[in-house]
Amino acid sequence: MTNREHLAEVLPAPPESGTEVSAVPGKPSAAPEFVPGRRAASLVLGALSVVVLPASGLLLGSAAAPGFSLVWAAVWIGIAAVGWVLDQRTPRRWAGWALLAAVPQAVVDLTFAAPLGLLGLVVLVVAPLVARVAQRRCSALASDLAELDVETVLPAGSAQLRIGRDRVVLVRDVPGGSGNHALPLAELALAQPGEIDADEAWWPLPGGVGVRLRRGPAVRLVAGKQQWVLPVEDPKLVAAIVRRRGTAAWSLRTGPQDLPAWQALRKWVFARTTTYRGGPKALANPAFRAPVGFLAAMLGSMLLATAFGRALTDPGLWIVGIAALAIGAYFVVAWLRVRSRLEFAELQQLPPHSPPWGDLRPGIAPIPAWRPWS
Repeated sequence: MTNREHLAEVLPAPPESGTEVSAVPGKPSAAPEFVPGRRAASLVLGALSVVVLPASGLLLGSAAAPGFSLVWAAVWIGIAAVGWVLDQRTPRRWAGWALLAAVPQAVVDLTFAAPLGLLGLVVLVVAPLVARVAQRRCSALASDLAELDVETVLPAGSAQLRIGRDRVVLVRDVPGGSGNHALPLAELALAQPGEIDADEAWWPLPGGVGVRLRRGPAVRLVAGKQQWVLPVEDPKLVAAIVRRRGTAAWSLRTGPQDLPAWQALRKWVFARTTTYRGGPKALANPAFRAPVGFLAAMLGSMLLATAFGRALTDPGLWIVGIAALAIGAYFVVAWLRVRSRLEFAELQQLPPHSPPWGDLRPGIAPIPAWRPWS
């Protein structure tokens, strides 16, 4: 590979040189300046869904339930609360933490406190819904999102754009492999609002995939040697958020230093995100390891708590409980490890020493249909 050649694994690439283009007047952002009480309201609602509602549901069965089951449920509510606090920057996962806290109290109420315990089912349904409300409040589109470090999710055509504290991720469902691409915000060089001046256009992404563009607003992002042109409803808001977060972003880990290491990383990603169902390739979702692991760990810990609380000596119950707990812990740890490496691989779409992905100059259109806004 020379300085101006791309490897076959990432082709087709955009043209090396674009055409000079004049800026056109753009539409102002339709988003408000700020969401009143965003942080306080979202945190209160989040605490209500993850802690207050599950704990209140558990209190319903406290008079009838044995102490060991109450302790078991309280420990899981505590685990969910800690997970939610550590995951404050990712509101889209708050409903999962609320569900994790609500399941144990529902089990205790239905087992020991029926019919009053049926209210535990109400908590099981309401808690994730309240977490959803908190998520929407926390990530509602407004200019003040640029000053926050919570993940901002926006539609980008048929894909999804997730703007985090240190990275922006393009999430795409592509059968046969991981469809996620990421840009490190610490390397951001350009966030340019504009529009597509053509009924049909196409922006390629490394790996033989791309983004279909239609006439309308879009945003152009350049970080390092990578470049995206994406359809978004409010490109000025997206550009403002990305620029501001880019000034405070942490530098992410460097990628593979040679071509064999990069190819080994891509091979690993394909193996972890692809499965074969009845012959054809299909997208495998490693995130399913998390709920499977938590359910197994919850079951195992419940069996162990029952055996300990009732002083049972049946070795089979202890063995099954320990095995389920160990399997659950393995799945959760495996999910965390795979997720971390996948997030690292999302940044490595171009191999080491790759030439720039198209023309990166701000005053030059990378494709003929691109028109930057003044």
